[in-house]
Amino acid sequence: MSIHKLPDYVINRLKAWEIVDKPAAIVKELIENALDAGATKLEVAINDGGKSYLSVQDNGSGIELSDMDLVLERYATSKIQTDEDLYQLSSYGFRGEALASIAEVSKTTILTKTKYAEIGTKLIKKGWELVTKHQPVGFDHGTLVSVEDLFFNVPARLKFLKSAQTEFFYCYNIFVEAALWHFDKHRVMKKNDKITFDLPPARDLKERIEAIFKKDWKKNLKTFDAGDEQLRLSGVVSDASLRFGSGENIKIYVNGRPIQDKIIRKALMDAYSRQITPWEYPLVVLMIDIDPKMVDVNVHPGKLQVKFADSRMIYQKVYDTLAETLGNNKIAHSFQHSSAFSGSSSLGQQRFSSPTTFAPSANLPSVEQLFAESEKNTDVSLSKVSQIFGNEDLHTDQPQAFFHSEIGEYQVVGQLRNSYIVLQSVDALYYIDQHALAERIAYETMKKEQNLTAETLLQPLKFEITHIPHLSEKIAELNQLWFDIAMLGENVIVIYAIPHIFVVYPVDIQLLFNHILYLETISFDHLMDGVYATKACKTSIKAGHKLSLPQMQQLVKDGFEKIPWLFVCQHGRPFFIRVDKKEVDKMFGR
Repeated sequence: MSIHKLPDYVINRLKAWEIVDKPAAIVKELIENALDAGATKLEVAINDGGKSYLSVQDNGSGIELSDMDLVLERYATSKIQTDEDLYQLSSYGFRGEALASIAEVSKTTILTKTKYAEIGTKLIKKGWELVTKHQPVGFDHGTLVSVEDLFFNVPARLKFLKSAQTEFFYCYNIFVEAALWHFDKHRVMKKNDKITFDLPPARDLKERIEAIFKKDWKKNLKTFDAGDEQLRLSGVVSDASLRFGSGENIKIYVNGRPIQDKIIRKALMDAYSRQITPWEYPLVVLMIDIDPKMVDVNVHPGKLQVKFADSRMIYQKVYDTLAETLGNNKIAHSFQHSSAFSGSSSLGQQRFSSPTTFAPSANLPSVEQLFAESEKNTDVSLSKVSQIFGNEDLHTDQPQAFFHSEIGEYQVVGQLRNSYIVLQSVDALYYIDQHALAERIAYETMKKEQNLTAETLLQPLKFEITHIPHLSEKIAELNQLWFDIAMLGENVIVIYAIPHIFVVYPVDIQLLFNHILYLETISFDHLMDGVYATKACKTSIKAGHKLSLPQMQQLVKDGFEKIPWLFVCQHGRPFFIRVDKKEVDKMFGR
């Protein structure tokens, strides 16, 4: 078959499919156009999931009559003038493809009027056919774009659309993302001609979140704002008591664009490490304002992904900011909010999303597996319990009443299978994994006592590392983390000093370096987590140890006092399980 050039209509259809794959993609493009036009009020209407009809109306600047001949032409735009503009993009749409692509696969109607025009104008195009051009109409200033019969001329694409409800859900997500970022703008959404949302301008992001989700989450949400003119992070995160079974409430924005980014998502999930279980997700609205020269937003047809000039710096900034925000608001409440702490269902029977993992690109052990055993005898004598976890002598073998701000008055009533401590409160029973509780206490204690200084080696270590990208930059990072490392030649490094903590808790340095140098980001906190988690596990009381009532009381008391978030152990597993009294009553038919 000979080589030939595709007809224009085929080229246009192919390009259109890159931009328009479902109704939600159209909603996204039209909302972005409205925002670029300076709209303060925006109304989205969706019928039949957007397959038969959708529209976006705004009160923005409108389109000049003289520009109407080009408005549906491909690569016609007012957003950029030269290729230099591509290096500092500040508008949402800039490639001039959205309206042209939409009109290529639907019946598209545009009504528009500028503020100072006497009358509006109307344009209708259906696929290739220009049905109406420059028809005068009465219209308020702004623009209304309506799209009907999506993919009427591309039945192969039409059959890949989901149900009307699913397609509406995709559109809803786009609407919510825009409404969160621009909380100071009026937003309206209609589904099948009925108003779903009418969101007046909000005072702040937390108020807009409450209006969208219709939940009183004020006490669970923490705001943050950090950075400078080149890079600023702001937004809202939920504390560890408010979490969900999926990550759909994680919203990431870069210069106002909702994006999907694995590195940023990993950074924020790492910030929640040891606060929520691996199969749970927080609510996060993260807004990143960055110098346009430091980010490329033109790497994806739908602008859903961006490329950072320094992704490791972005990771560290996101991680540090969120970790500090959560760390400054330590809480230990609301076990019952999570299915992980519910007595009405089994963890083994539930379906959860895969946990986020911190894995190198090579097949290497985890950080925790790298640390040598500092104690061969992993059993801890019961006589050491009070020495390790507190010195208070409760002087009684009878149940006593204690108080905690979240569960109220409680009593330690006993031990199951020499492994689980049982608490009772007025309205619930709590089962506690004694080993997980003890090692989390030890873990938190070691973190507070860490000695972050450099230790000079009597004999420097020299070894060769190959196939490591950006090796010199990573060595420079490590030299800021209590290491002293120099490069001899291209792939040979010499280590003169290591953090003192690796002397206290020995580690195979070469294995450690083979691990961390493959990571996209290097975080000293994660290295320390591995040390403390391993040490805490080795020195804590184990399942199978019989505890006296005073020892159980002391262990629980120390847990409430020393653990910032009583939800998971340092391995990410839950160790508090709540069973409501009403569930027990139900089992007995009461």
